Amino acid sequence: MATTLDSMTEKKLEELAKTLGRSKLRILKDALQHYADELKDLDAAMDRLNDPHARLIDHEEAKRALNLVD
Repeated sequence: MATTLDSMTEKKLEELAKTLGRSKLRILKDALQHYADELKDLDAAMDRLNDPHARLIDHEEAKRALNLVD
C-alpha cells in the first residue's frame, strides 16, 4: 500500500517519529489500528443503540446502577 501525505502532515509525522524514537511507518500502523478499533467500537455501540429490544436508561439511572449517586 502506498499513500501521499500533504507537507504539513508529513512534517508533523517526522517530528513525532523523532520525538518518540519510532519509525513513521510504525506510528502510522499504530494510528490506523487504533482508528479501526474505534470504528469497530462505534459500530457495536450503534448496533446496541438501534436494537429495538434494548433497554435504554437515563443518566441518573446509570449513576444509581454504578453507585455514583451523590
